[in-house]
Amino acid sequence: SDMPLWLLWAVSEYVLATRDKAFLDERISAKLVPGASPSTVRELLVRCYRHLIEDVGTGEHGLMRMLQDDWNDALVMSWAQRATKECVAKGESVLNSAMAAWVFDYYARLLTFVGDGGKPIVDARAKSAEHRKAAAAQWDGTRLRRAWLGPTLGWLGEKGLWLEPQPWAIIGGVTTPDQTSRLVRDLDENLRQPSPIGAMQMNKSADSLASGIIETGMSINGGIWPSLNQTLIWALALVNPPMAWDEWKKNTFARHAAVYPDIWYGVWSGPDTFNSVVSSKPGETINQPFMRWADWPVMNLHSHACSLYSLARLLGVEFVEDGVRLRPGLPLESYNFESPLLGVGKSKARYEGWYAPAVPGEWTLHVTLPESEAGHAMNAEINGKRSRVTVQSGGAIPLTGSSGPGKPLRWSLRP
Repeated sequence: SDMPLWLLWAVSEYVLATRDKAFLDERISAKLVPGASPSTVRELLVRCYRHLIEDVGTGEHGLMRMLQDDWNDALVMSWAQRATKECVAKGESVLNSAMAAWVFDYYARLLTFVGDGGKPIVDARAKSAEHRKAAAAQWDGTRLRRAWLGPTLGWLGEKGLWLEPQPWAIIGGVTTPDQTSRLVRDLDENLRQPSPIGAMQMNKSADSLASGIIETGMSINGGIWPSLNQTLIWALALVNPPMAWDEWKKNTFARHAAVYPDIWYGVWSGPDTFNSVVSSKPGETINQPFMRWADWPVMNLHSHACSLYSLARLLGVEFVEDGVRLRPGLPLESYNFESPLLGVGKSKARYEGWYAPAVPGEWTLHVTLPESEAGHAMNAEINGKRSRVTVQSGGAIPLTGSSGPGKPLRWSLRP
């Protein structure tokens, strides 16, 4: 039941990043749905959102229903085998609600940007708040529970630490500052530190599958997943940039090649999950009777795309209605990040960058510098002209300028 959340996130991010409002009015063929007429992207997003709210809905704890599964597409069939029908009917996903707390707010941000105001925005923000509250209620003192499997099986995630919902809890504002600090320590000690190539999906505990279907430390039984660790890096970047940088490096092909030089994959490409140190074959991928991924353990896009996406999050890139928020907090003296859309660089002398969306316009870069530099007097340049520096509450420095075809909005800040 998480698939619509990913679609809302992806489209909202694309339009807010590129400012390509026209994409929302493109008509999508209905050939795959007999009797249906073509719909615009905008209309399909509304249907997607309504499906989540009205068809998927919530369960008795106010959490989004899990249906057949959430991100973990073996959760119901593996952990709820004794009561599968009941779990599908009544199961709830803490992960989905923690994710919805952020995605619904982001969708509301898209609606605000394109002018689809009024009730849809209010509704999306209200639903975001409801899911944030429901997920927050599943804090057990050290972390969020994983899922409600129904009255027969009860809660999953009270005996072991599951990575899956935790980063979204931080990103979506589910946890309080004190809870976030406790959670980060728990994640670091139990999932990050034991593993040299990225955080494990879950620790070895009474929650681990013991049936032998999937060995402990493999796949969804404690393996390492770039698709999960990208959100972990994003969450850590919000509260502990040095730890986020360390986690990003752990998930690179370079680290895998250094730690496991005798495993040919994981060097230039890889699968979407590696075995962790608690498995019998760490650094490899799952190779069991019904999941022989070692037969073709490369060309999975998660191995490539997740490191790129999380790198942007390391720089605090967040697209908002009027432009971009940036929190360049990498613990390095100098660096340079370049893409066709956006660039951010730091040297000993200054911070600088550009923003080049698909359409011309005037945009604001909200730049928040690290605490060690936040109190320094700064000089700003926007498109080659000096600009007055003001600091907003919270420490952001707004830099407003225009971009056009072949002419990005360029900015710099220096002492």
